[in-house]
Amino acid sequence: MPFFKHDAGKLPRSRRLEKLSEKNGLRHLIVNTVGDSYRGEWKENQKSGKGAILTRFRDLYEGDVERNYRHGFGVLAYELPEWKVFSLSYRGDWKNGWADGFGLRIYKDGSFYIGHWKRSKRHGHGRMWYADKSFYDGDWVKDKRQGLGLWVRADTNRYEGEWFEDMKHGKGRFFFITIGIIQDGVWQKDYCIYSGMFNVPYRQTANKPTIYPIPQVCLVDLEELCASRENKALEGKNESCLNLDNPENSDIFSRRNSVVQQTLLSLGPLQTPQSSPYHSVTQSPK
Repeated sequence: MPFFKHDAGKLPRSRRLEKLSEKNGLRHLIVNTVGDSYRGEWKENQKSGKGAILTRFRDLYEGDVERNYRHGFGVLAYELPEWKVFSLSYRGDWKNGWADGFGLRIYKDGSFYIGHWKRSKRHGHGRMWYADKSFYDGDWVKDKRQGLGLWVRADTNRYEGEWFEDMKHGKGRFFFITIGIIQDGVWQKDYCIYSGMFNVPYRQTANKPTIYPIPQVCLVDLEELCASRENKALEGKNESCLNLDNPENSDIFSRRNSVVQQTLLSLGPLQTPQSSPYHSVTQSPK
């Protein structure tokens, strides 16, 4: 008759010890060999659930974790040693350890960004408040302003238009609010290569309005000429619309001369502006 073994269903001692070492549920504090610590929930030996991670660099993360990654919603902060407190760095969505989704980032120089992220880079639509008091609202691609965007400088002058690789590039408008002038044209690598200058409505209410308003353009077939020059500027063919050697412009400028002379006579000596009464392409710095 076989002997009855009451512990036949028990695991060997080595397996029981191994089972006890598995991390599941809430653990008070786990410190790894390099000095990072974790306090929170585990699942099958992986950080999963709610938890707090303090790195050896004194960066603190509190929020959702999954499969040992920051995943879900969480807050990241860095320590201020002199005050022994933590300052907010990022608050928002995470995916597989990266800031990914929608979130707020506060930089150490005081600037901050609210918008969309992809793999810890500003990507999509977002708003950026800079430390120099300027502001940007528009599209981002891999941490750079790219697409359509509005940039307001600290002096309230602003640019509205296209961006590429963090530079004004494409069609856009620059509003010189302080002097009451609008520059509408084409930018290339942060420089304006073609534009028209116009008075803003109620120019006289500007902080420092120009002495003379911009006179009416006197070019014949103005729309045709400007459309042709703008298309060439967008194609990268930089050419002044005052290029008299170009046969395409010769007929237009031959008809312009008489019109300009009549306009100058009608303005009189006191009304004559300091600049030419007809508009030319501007090639100006930023």
